Amino acid sequence: MSVPPTEWGIVCAVTWFALFVIAHVGGWRAGAENARWMLGTYLFSFAGCLASAIAGQLTILPGGNIVLILAIAALTHACLFVLYAPAVYVVLTSLSVQTVVLLMRSGGSLREDELYTRFGGRDIVKKRLETLLSSGYIFEERGMYSICSRGQLVANSFARIKRLWKLGTGG
Repeated sequence: MSVPPTEWGIVCAVTWFALFVIAHVGGWRAGAENARWMLGTYLFSFAGCLASAIAGQLTILPGGNIVLILAIAALTHACLFVLYAPAVYVVLTSLSVQTVVLLMRSGGSLREDELYTRFGGRDIVKKRLETLLSSGYIFEERGMYSICSRGQLVANSFARIKRLWKLGTGG
């Protein structure tokens, strides 16, 4: 059986990425810490993708170009992640998505004051701070929240991107 290396690399990437999505969503629904779970399952699936690409080269693609197969598998897998991760975080954190879901679950409409209570008040800030605390980006001491070194690294990275894209403070 002769399989072109490009096709084998893509098959490995798509198969392992599908397994990653299943594991990620399953862990997420079971209550796993989302960012850590996502990274761990992604790295495991990436390693599995590369191992499958190598195994395929040794068994069904003898004489194939291992560098080409690995490059295609790795790049396809990484590109799938680049598409997947932002989509997940839109669903998880977008106020617009949360608003339309809340409206749908409330029979299609809510009063403005009910929406402000839900999305403009203390609860949203409290949940955001809890997320930042559990992720290790900030810490709390005597009622004051401060940024950690990990948070500074992330903030500086995004600040550079925002300057590059000329987004300003709210963009």
